[in-house]
Amino acid sequence: MFQKIIYETLRLYCKVALFFYFRQWQVRKLAPIPNGPVIFVANHQNAFLDAVVVICSSHRNPWALARGNVFKKKWAHTLLTLIQMMPVYRFRDGFDTLRKNEAILDQCANLLKQGKSVLIFGEGNHNEHYNLRPLQKGFVRMAQVALQQNTALQIVPVGVHYEAHRRFRSRVLVSFGEAIPLAKDFFDENPVQKTEVLLKEVAAKITPLILSIPENNYETTWQRLRANRNYYADLVTQLQHEQQLVDSLASNPQPQQPTHNNILQKILNFYYTLNHWPARAVVRSITGMPKLDPQFIGSIKYAAGIVVVPAFYVVQISLVAWLSGSVWITLGYAASLPLSVALFRPQ
Repeated sequence: MFQKIIYETLRLYCKVALFFYFRQWQVRKLAPIPNGPVIFVANHQNAFLDAVVVICSSHRNPWALARGNVFKKKWAHTLLTLIQMMPVYRFRDGFDTLRKNEAILDQCANLLKQGKSVLIFGEGNHNEHYNLRPLQKGFVRMAQVALQQNTALQIVPVGVHYEAHRRFRSRVLVSFGEAIPLAKDFFDENPVQKTEVLLKEVAAKITPLILSIPENNYETTWQRLRANRNYYADLVTQLQHEQQLVDSLASNPQPQQPTHNNILQKILNFYYTLNHWPARAVVRSITGMPKLDPQFIGSIKYAAGIVVVPAFYVVQISLVAWLSGSVWITLGYAASLPLSVALFRPQ
């Protein structure tokens, strides 16, 4: 019960924080998300922020698999377990640690047998390039262990598409594809062939949910896309436009003229910057640490922000209350702080 309260409280807080961190957070469901045993298989472009946006975009409360090295500290292991996360070990973590994955797969199978869900990032590592890297066999192995316990399940492909991986107040689209049902006898015949079939099917269902720029000409295509893409308020339309633009190699669309913030927007941005510069300075000092993996910048901005910003709010509101001596001025200032975040538009 205690664990459930902690999890639901943190999940609610993270959902509220996502509405402020992103200017637009849109969820698309190509089919209803099924109940019962489900393995969510998602692409991985933005460290642990990917897990946050996927978990908060569904009515399910999946257990999420994260890389094993973040569980080394006892306090970290306890905290991460409270929020329904489990370690998965890679070869780089040490050959001996790979044996622990068998126990983790058994735990996942038990969760699925209870009708719960698990989130795994099929590529096995993160990279902010806009494409889907080859899927690893981790989720297939998880399904095999679950099916050995006579647990029929479904695999739901998930695509996470960021407008900008590291930028505060950008936009994100989370798409849930149609579920792939796996009967109990799915792997009974030709398990090696069935593994390859499943890997290809899941990859084929994730790919339309994201932007895929070929690696062999990535930088050139990416620069061309940035110069020529238009802006759409609906993120599904935005993604489709960018997919068509990448695929249309022979076309030469005219670039959209850049939009300039009007005077009112500049005033709103100034008010936001003025009141949030202390918190922003702290977050920037963290994200500016040497040797920090660039793929962690967006995630750390989010994680640091949900702790640092409220702390500064308390100090700033208390200072305004002390200086003004007015309840109404204090309440108005307190309300203006989160409102200024919601109205902020980066230039």
